[in-house]
Amino acid sequence: MPRPVDTVLHIGTGKTGTTTIQGVLAHSREALAEGGTLYPRAFGNQRHLKFGFLVLPDRQLVRSSEWLRAGNADLDPEEFRRRVRRRLRRELTPAVRRVLISEEGLYRRNAAAVERVRQFTDARGGSVRILIYLRRQDDHLSSNYQQVVKGGGIARMADWASSDLHYMYDYYDHLSRWRANIGPAAFVVRTFEPARFVRGSLVEDFIEAAGIEVDVTSLAPAERRNESLCAGAVEILRLFNLYRVEHRGARAGLIINSEHTRRLHAIDGPVLTLPDADLDRFQERWEASNAGVAREFLDRADGELFGSARRREGTTTEQVLDPARLDEYLDLLEVPAAERSAIRAIAEREARG
Repeated sequence: MPRPVDTVLHIGTGKTGTTTIQGVLAHSREALAEGGTLYPRAFGNQRHLKFGFLVLPDRQLVRSSEWLRAGNADLDPEEFRRRVRRRLRRELTPAVRRVLISEEGLYRRNAAAVERVRQFTDARGGSVRILIYLRRQDDHLSSNYQQVVKGGGIARMADWASSDLHYMYDYYDHLSRWRANIGPAAFVVRTFEPARFVRGSLVEDFIEAAGIEVDVTSLAPAERRNESLCAGAVEILRLFNLYRVEHRGARAGLIINSEHTRRLHAIDGPVLTLPDADLDRFQERWEASNAGVAREFLDRADGELFGSARRREGTTTEQVLDPARLDEYLDLLEVPAAERSAIRAIAEREARG
């Protein structure tokens, strides 16, 4: 009978250093393997997006924006699953005592998907550890909005933030759903606050939280990343999304902006956020949820989940791109001359509010 294999699931959330963590894990597979930990290539070289696809029911999978953006519209889900499972079986050698999976999209999955995760962990036969990092919602908002625009979003930040964001920010609801459907598991909840990291290091904090047996000095160094776009870069990307929706028939939310995003990182400037009064109201929406997480998952009787204050430096509330600077941005993005007049008309319209 095969020896049981434990499972560690790093389920999110996004914009809490997940790319840094996944990069270190991907470049440290040999060091992890020495302690019996497998970071499977079957699910992705760095981010384990394919595991997220693996556990989504077919009807959800084929409508998933990530599945579609990955160019999988014509791929048969069952054939995809067979390939992934076949690759995983080849990686599960007798030396493997623990499988470590990192996919930040998991924590928002519904009960049906979590049940499929449970089927996966039950098949391994070992213990289950669920690891999640949570970030102050009002600080996370800016990074999350940038990600929405990078993926083809067209709404202004204030309009987007006023919509129903339960799917992202009700941390207690998401953790409760996992607890109810994953079966016996240890939940490790950490807040994304550098002052609380083990020795001030996100990577060391993650390794301790995951219960991984590895000498942290043997891990690949974390790459320094600055994934934030300044307010002007976010706005030109939103305007370009609007152009593609209005003139090219693109679907908002299903636009690939990887190359444009890479170029826009070269622009310096403050990061877009909302006025303090709006952020106060936004954070108040999640007070009860955060208190529930603090009490039930962190055993904090006072119900205080976060200890850090809101970020205020290096931010702006102005989401307007000066049309006089438009050509500067379009030159950087190498936008053809034939498209510029239509983009300029959109920029002028949006600047008027």
